[in-house]
Amino acid sequence: MKKAVAYLTAIITGAFALQIPIDSFAEEINQDSKEKSAEINVNYNMGSSYEITIPASVTFTDSETTVERALQARNVRIDADKALNVMVSSENGFKMVNHDASMDYHIIINYASTPEGNHFNILKVKAGESSGWAILQFVTELSKGEALYAGNYTDTLTFQVSVDG
Repeated sequence: MKKAVAYLTAIITGAFALQIPIDSFAEEINQDSKEKSAEINVNYNMGSSYEITIPASVTFTDSETTVERALQARNVRIDADKALNVMVSSENGFKMVNHDASMDYHIIINYASTPEGNHFNILKVKAGESSGWAILQFVTELSKGEALYAGNYTDTLTFQVSVDG
């Protein structure tokens, strides 16, 4: 077994060694060369990356009509002059629906703004910033008198992430 592992290791190492480029010189300078210097380019291509943590769910109760959730962006590395944007939209126009009955709710971003419409930006992280966050307050004014049916009233939020210039 040890011989087989050693043999396999030698084969893999040899395969990697054969991939090393032999002719990697830009210019040759010798005693007869008119120019005694040469220039080379040194490069590193950094790929873009980011991690977004989106809230798993929001559940209102009779006593909890405001629910806070954090939205976080970490390890953000994007091209200069661009921004990482997280947009949210609601399947039902920010209404929780049960058959043909509904209950309204809205989102307050960072304790300050309540965007209008059904599709809006909730987080923007500019190039050069490695992280960002938003506190989302989901707020409803539950009115049992308006509820036509017992059961679960639901909506689906879609979070869309983009890097824009």
